[in-house]
Amino acid sequence: MPQNYDAILFDMDGLMIDTERISMESWRRAADELDMTLSDQLLLDMVGLSMRRCTEFLSERLGSQDHAVALQNVGRRHYWQMLEHEEIPLKRGIEALLDWVREQNLPRAVATSTQRQLADIKLGRTGLASYFDTVVAGDEVAHTKPAPDVYLAAARKLGVDPLRCVVLEDSVYGLHAGVAAGMRVILVPDLVTPPADQTHHALAVCQDLHQALEVLQQLA
Repeated sequence: MPQNYDAILFDMDGLMIDTERISMESWRRAADELDMTLSDQLLLDMVGLSMRRCTEFLSERLGSQDHAVALQNVGRRHYWQMLEHEEIPLKRGIEALLDWVREQNLPRAVATSTQRQLADIKLGRTGLASYFDTVVAGDEVAHTKPAPDVYLAAARKLGVDPLRCVVLEDSVYGLHAGVAAGMRVILVPDLVTPPADQTHHALAVCQDLHQALEVLQQLA
């Protein structure tokens, strides 16, 4: 593939916004309220999944769809309360990276598994919304990550060939989605650092967004 690109597509949670830790805490608060036990590993296994896929995952692990739905409903309430009343921190280096992308006048989009309403709140409260040409959310496509739908939809909205897009992701699910869309993926792991045999399809695996910016600059 040519070593350049026409657009950059960004995941949101865990890549640009440090909301994965808020999400895990909301699950813990919900489990405490319902007198249930969730292991840290189970919570980590859900990183990068949409709400629908989380329900399926929890139903299988807990052996009960009713328990999974109840946990998700209470967790969602805690999550919204935290988003409304507590700080939503940005990932270190994201503003410098986005400033550079804007200076290059590169088309850019958010492609997230998160529902649209939540995505708009997060992007608005953190001030990141103004950086992007468009946003595609998980409830606006037929299949969420690891399916490629959100990335293909984002490329269509930008009017860019998927093969000419670079994706920035933090999760293996997102990596699979970008690769399935025919795009090159720069992986910046957040809470979970996957083993090398799960990341060999990535263009690069970076320690942080500063290193990811260096990769983008080299490709340009």
